[in-house]
Amino acid sequence: MKTFLNRLKSFIQKVVEALKHFLFSTKTKKTLLILDRFHFNTNNVCGHHLFLLDIKTKHLKELHIPRVTNSDMGYKIIASCNGLLCIAHYSLDQYSTLFLWNPTTKQTKRIIEQQRQPLLLPPNCLIGFYESDGFYIVRFHSFENTKTSYAIRGEKYSLSKGVWREIKGCDQNLILKGDLFWTENTVTVTETLFWVAMEVNEKVSHEMIISFNSFNNVISKIEMPNNSSKDYVEVYKKLAVYNYKGSSSVALMTCSESKNMEQCLDLWVLCDEYEDIEYWIKVHTIGMFSRLQRPVGVWKNEIFMATNRKIHSVGRVVAFLPEDDIDAEFSYNSLDYEERFFPLNDAVEIDLIGSEGFLLI
Repeated sequence: MKTFLNRLKSFIQKVVEALKHFLFSTKTKKTLLILDRFHFNTNNVCGHHLFLLDIKTKHLKELHIPRVTNSDMGYKIIASCNGLLCIAHYSLDQYSTLFLWNPTTKQTKRIIEQQRQPLLLPPNCLIGFYESDGFYIVRFHSFENTKTSYAIRGEKYSLSKGVWREIKGCDQNLILKGDLFWTENTVTVTETLFWVAMEVNEKVSHEMIISFNSFNNVISKIEMPNNSSKDYVEVYKKLAVYNYKGSSSVALMTCSESKNMEQCLDLWVLCDEYEDIEYWIKVHTIGMFSRLQRPVGVWKNEIFMATNRKIHSVGRVVAFLPEDDIDAEFSYNSLDYEERFFPLNDAVEIDLIGSEGFLLI
């Protein structure tokens, strides 16, 4: 009798979740961004905040990352994909460092590590999250192959199967000259993931973009665009997705500074129109700015920038940030987000989202 009641309860829960998903899918989806802000002041006091921004209504809401471990070592947002966030929680517990979170349903799911593998988290590895007939997490790390070269090992986690599998032969065309470190954000264009990374050894510190084609499991290295101006020094960069000539392309926003402390922002797009030869083209230059600006992201081909108090495009303010102790050192990542009632199997509901509601801008 007890078994029957449990099965009936489980069936009813599944029906309710399916009904929620149907009703929600018939509503007009909101245009939302996740704003991930990191900063530290002159006393080296760090701060990390997550905000949900409704661009159409200009409402802002702070999100609170669920604690999946007892660690206070912080976290890194890996990516946002169809209503789910992939997050790395820095912890000494290798069985609970990666997890998925649905802010809409308030559910989390830990990604179990293989016991035989060492603990690998950014910046010592590249991690990506995407959907292609299911949700997948990929992870790449470097290791010394010979005294003069380094190789990459790749792994892929399937949410439906719940296991990690090695990606064999993914680095056949990739030659590294040092250990690989992830230095910035990641974006996904169609079936390809991109990271800003560095290869580092005793003599070399070289920054580039690493790409991974999830369709054919090929990982490649892309050189940065060449800024020929000697009057400016590049101080900041960020990956984005930009619609160029009718198709989505990976873009790079670079912020440069002159000797007079003035700044400008360039937007580069990676093109491969001619016989699959990739090259960078500069499509926008914005500035000069007399005070600190940081690139945030691109939304519907609008370039978002940030000061320490607001996020704006060229013609309008997008969001005012809450007043707090932010000095000159800060950065933002932006991630597209859609509210979805996607259930996480074996998930734990953790209600740690702020309950004050939206702050009207």
